[in-house]
Amino acid sequence: MNKFLTLPQGVKDFGPVKAENLKRIENVLLEEFSYWGYRRVITPLFEYFDTMSAGIGEDFKNRLMKFVDPHTGEIVVLRPDITPQIGRMVATQLSDHRYPLRLCYSGRVVRYEEKGSGKEREVFQLGCELLGLSSTEGDSEIIALALKSINRLGLKKITLNLGHTGILDVVLHDAGEIRDELVQALAKKDQEWIRRIVEPSGIPADVKDVLFSLSDYYGDTDILRRAAQNERFRPCIEEIVSVISVLEEYNIECDISVDLVEVKGFEYYTGVTFEVISSVAPASLVTGGRYDGLVSRYGRNVPAAGFAIDAEALMQNTKSSDGENQVHFIIVPKSQDLRSDAIRLAEWLRSSSFKVILDLSGSYADMIDSNNFFDGDGLFATYGVIKLESSSEIKLVESRTGSIREFSNLEELLTGGGL
Repeated sequence: MNKFLTLPQGVKDFGPVKAENLKRIENVLLEEFSYWGYRRVITPLFEYFDTMSAGIGEDFKNRLMKFVDPHTGEIVVLRPDITPQIGRMVATQLSDHRYPLRLCYSGRVVRYEEKGSGKEREVFQLGCELLGLSSTEGDSEIIALALKSINRLGLKKITLNLGHTGILDVVLHDAGEIRDELVQALAKKDQEWIRRIVEPSGIPADVKDVLFSLSDYYGDTDILRRAAQNERFRPCIEEIVSVISVLEEYNIECDISVDLVEVKGFEYYTGVTFEVISSVAPASLVTGGRYDGLVSRYGRNVPAAGFAIDAEALMQNTKSSDGENQVHFIIVPKSQDLRSDAIRLAEWLRSSSFKVILDLSGSYADMIDSNNFFDGDGLFATYGVIKLESSSEIKLVESRTGSIREFSNLEELLTGGGL
């Protein structure tokens, strides 16, 4: 294929069906967010490199898409995450607002990915941020909102995976020079690798015991009881248990698992973390947690918790809304002197919330003549075609059956045609 007709690695087009489903997901989620009192904000697609770098984790800093602003010569970056932008807004433009602040967003983020990684560079996200509330109730609200939101889309068979960055802080506190390699080994949960680097180190014996028995620290919620026997872990475990207790009052519909040694995002989050996964999805549907240190990087000390939803991953795991955005009617006047009647009919139907194509140029003549109302996305005109043969002869051809109903004028069609 001609190079100029292809797309860069990691981006894609969305045709009408996928675009409409993505929009439906966005509308449902934003509506649910609003029911919980979250107000939408919109942030810019790119920011100064230094501004964005202040608010992102180390794993993102090497995945920034950078370029030079031709007007100022400053280095700017396409946003890899929207949460730091909201942190900046809260510390500046929204600094005089009453706390807690409940904010939500939707938009695309862009991340550099290595060639051949198979990961998307452009991701469509929706999310919520609860700022100014540093309590179990705040963590629980954010998690419950994430779960209830995706439940709204009909997704029920999901698992909530809970963690706490405080556990890793304890585990890594005395890691010294092996810290970076240990983090890599923990990310892969590679027990042999961990043993090889930890055994000769000076890490305390009780932490070594944890690292040598990782399987005891991820799985079902019974793990919490066993982990609480370690005094240094106990405060973190108590926070997770409290969150689960509050979540039960929300009547959430999901399984709950625990991963106390999850590395992903641990330098970014500062407390309870969570991930929502589906048994049929390779990627996380939702990631989130507490990040009390982020807003302070922009000059204001505000506790916060939030989540981001991968809209495309969610779309792949929910049923599409076939027909929701398809055209209802095609109106075809036989001659130009019927154009005014055709326009009047189209406007009336549109004002009644029907989706209408007004075919004044005969573009659909072959489809209509053959009574074939299907195109590449399925049934095209879901109700049918209205043919204006003359001012006293109107035909309604029903697309599903091919049956024809005749009317003598527009008024008769509108009152007796079942429209």
